[in-house]
Amino acid sequence: MPKRLPLLIALSLLLPTVPMYAEADNQPAAITQTVLFNKGDAGYGCYRIPAIVKTKTGALLAFAEARRTYCGDSQEIDLVVKRSDDDGRTWSAAETVLSGTDADPNAVATRGNPVPIVDQETGKIVLLTTMDPGTTSRPRTPYVQTSVDDGHTWSKATNIGAQIDDPTWSWYATGPMHGIQLTRGAHAGRMVAGTNYDVDGQGGAQLVYSDNKGETWHKGANDLRTDGAVPQEVSVVEKVDGGILAVARNNSGPDGANRMSAVSNNGGLTYAAPYKTIAGLETPVVQTSVQRLRAVDEGHKYNRLLHAGPADPARRRYMTIRSSFDEGGTWQSAAEGTRITSDWSGYSDMAVLDTGEIGLLYEAGTVDARDQIRFARFTENDIGHPDAPLGTTTPDVSGLGNHSYLRGGTTSVAGKFGQARDLDGTDDAIQLPFAESLAVGAGDFTAMAWVKYNATTGNHAIMWGYNINEFSQFWLRAEPGDSRIRGLITTGGKTAVVATTKAYNDNVWHHVALQRKGATLAIWVDGASVASVASPAGSVSPGRPFKMFVGQRIDGLHHFNGAMDEVRIYKRALTAAEIGSIRTSNSTTVPNVVLDLPLG
Repeated sequence: MPKRLPLLIALSLLLPTVPMYAEADNQPAAITQTVLFNKGDAGYGCYRIPAIVKTKTGALLAFAEARRTYCGDSQEIDLVVKRSDDDGRTWSAAETVLSGTDADPNAVATRGNPVPIVDQETGKIVLLTTMDPGTTSRPRTPYVQTSVDDGHTWSKATNIGAQIDDPTWSWYATGPMHGIQLTRGAHAGRMVAGTNYDVDGQGGAQLVYSDNKGETWHKGANDLRTDGAVPQEVSVVEKVDGGILAVARNNSGPDGANRMSAVSNNGGLTYAAPYKTIAGLETPVVQTSVQRLRAVDEGHKYNRLLHAGPADPARRRYMTIRSSFDEGGTWQSAAEGTRITSDWSGYSDMAVLDTGEIGLLYEAGTVDARDQIRFARFTENDIGHPDAPLGTTTPDVSGLGNHSYLRGGTTSVAGKFGQARDLDGTDDAIQLPFAESLAVGAGDFTAMAWVKYNATTGNHAIMWGYNINEFSQFWLRAEPGDSRIRGLITTGGKTAVVATTKAYNDNVWHHVALQRKGATLAIWVDGASVASVASPAGSVSPGRPFKMFVGQRIDGLHHFNGAMDEVRIYKRALTAAEIGSIRTSNSTTVPNVVLDLPLG
């Protein structure tokens, strides 16, 4: 079978973008999709392992492995690319970037695992790949090649095994997905990519870097596991503090708990700590991709990282975009994310287009995730802003407009004053909007609610604000199994915890409040301060944006099982008389309220 046309072919054949069939109900209609690579195109049995990059001129280069006869990893595989000069509206024909061996481009060999990186100063494009003989999966050797004409032509690939590989390692893989060039801190200009390898039955995840625009490469941060974890297929993104967040697939992880991450704070030289499982970011065992969308140091109001990957915890389907607004500390759940397709789906990569749209290149199919490689194009409006409407609202009568969102189907029941909301302990909650007025900062505050419940086990979040297990947060939670209600604040890594000696789970209404007053953190129950501890100074809400929930923890756990009424937050420490007037007569004249949810 003849090889693909050479890369120097004129880019004259353009493929129109056409909307695909309707997807699941939770796919925004504005998302448009194009099939870039179809199984069987140009005589190839399968296309896999997508990577995409935006060049300095704004062009998009979409790479894929063109697998000769079937979808397996060990066979004759060429690396091909398509180009778009109009933000993904139309695309060129596929062209071969790399094939065969060093001596014979027509020989059988496996070329793949593309990692394109763009030098933002010169526009030079650097492409890392790996090669093996094609008839076996060993040895695996890394290569680099470059383009100095915006991806129209490419240099000959150069073996860089002596730079970033090791003779004792067996399996070796670059990426796959685009690499990054650092823009912040002492290592600005450095190119960084993720790699992984096997040695003596153990898996290692490594960062590699170049300080001379891809001419030479060096081994960097390395985590060789001895605990059975196998971090691989490493995606990287730069944090606003100049650190590098690396997100990996744990090839030995259980269904739904196989995303791992690590951070390098020194330009990719070392990891600050070994890779650990990312709680709440459920995926099947598959490669996923990350991409920065917004950064506060670039003039945006908030930070936002995007994660693309299938959301079914056991099978490769439901390609979903999920966001982190705290630099990878926490991620949206699958339900909070945006599903791109309900089809089968697999590997992916992302780029932010010159239009501000997000471009997603991903494997998908109606029968098999390896049937096609598609390009989806959408905006931030399509995936939702941090304060976007989330359904039915419950009004805030504070005057500040912090109307909140009823999640999970809460029901209306008789309350302490008027009507209240009953939360089922499974998926019901009330999500507060992202609003600067709700950031209590370093000052005093009083957060309160009426609660009525009879649970005897579990953790039941009453209110949770800003972060989880981070440097800034507060929460109030019922813990009936331990016969207590507990409150916590964290400021700059310093924590204070206060707890009652009763759970108040007698199925009657109780008024509970968490209050910071100067250097004291206290819990009030039914108008009296029942427990207090010393409190650290500092802000409990420095991060922007933030999440706040009534009735659940921020990550969707610890759902409250019972009824709630009259939820309020004040930006000061109320007096005993003021708390008493609210408790006895539901007073609405106490000043400095920033949230008042009657929940009627």
